[in-house]
Amino acid sequence: METNPARKTTLYVVKNSKDVKINKEKIRQTAKKWTSEKISIPEWPSGMHFRGKNDEQTLTYLILLDALNFCFWTKKSNTKRWEIKYKNKKYNGYFALSLALKKFFLKNPDKANFIYLKNISFPEFKKILQGGKNLQFLKKRWQITKKISVYITKKYGSSTNFVLSANHHLSKLIPRIANELYSFKDETKWQGKKICTWKRAQILAIDILGTFNNKGAGHFRDLGYATAFADYKVPQILHTLGIIEYSPRLTRIIANKRLIKAFSREEIEIRAATIWAVEYLQKELKKHGKELYPFQIDWILWNKSQDRPFGKLRARKMALPYHLTKTYFY
Repeated sequence: METNPARKTTLYVVKNSKDVKINKEKIRQTAKKWTSEKISIPEWPSGMHFRGKNDEQTLTYLILLDALNFCFWTKKSNTKRWEIKYKNKKYNGYFALSLALKKFFLKNPDKANFIYLKNISFPEFKKILQGGKNLQFLKKRWQITKKISVYITKKYGSSTNFVLSANHHLSKLIPRIANELYSFKDETKWQGKKICTWKRAQILAIDILGTFNNKGAGHFRDLGYATAFADYKVPQILHTLGIIEYSPRLTRIIANKRLIKAFSREEIEIRAATIWAVEYLQKELKKHGKELYPFQIDWILWNKSQDRPFGKLRARKMALPYHLTKTYFY
């Protein structure tokens, strides 16, 4: 199996990190605890996603979903987050996006395709997101939708053709998403070396796998290729668990909700540590007879981050909020 660049390149960052460290003892403790608790992979939240009458509808939905899956926090702490209404309930963050798109795909089957979306107007796009109030990068999201729609229809003809061109290999699909689809190429230079994290490219491939239950168009043979998805919430829960440690300076920056620049040393270190903390946790769990893929561990952590009362005291310290970086890569 080919080596995932997100796994290979971020290891250099972890080995040369100044402000972010991985606590191996906490990894051992967490692996032991999870094993004793018989922790399991959360079920795929199918009710929060759209499943079309055919593969093409479903794959188009998933590509659009993860093309727009980024930056749901607000610029000011006293500003209400973007939210939507779905079946008389309010949602924010990722599930607000998944349900807003689900509603559009269910109500407008004639428009829920890349042929239509490549020419969608900005007012109509905003309407899909129920106005998009307080949602950062609103115009950028519209541009991303149009550019990806043009590319897939022109080069592949359909979403199904695009996904199946990888011949059921994550090691082909993930790089193809990162290198070909506009806005997915999540990489930079660090100390003269190219660093890849590919968060949205990887999560799109795994969302396809999850939606199709690893069958049909969503079947993949090399599940070990994917890493964890370096975002906001996973490093937050890893820090709360004591697995990731920040320097006092970086702790103050995150605690005070000060912006960390995209592709800055601090941000790259946080994201690289996220990927490798999960890699090390996977190895430790395996010693206890618990075999999980990194993306499954990520899914467990992400779900824990949604449920965990972050205001609670942990070891006499308040759990940190997630770091803030204005970016369309996660």
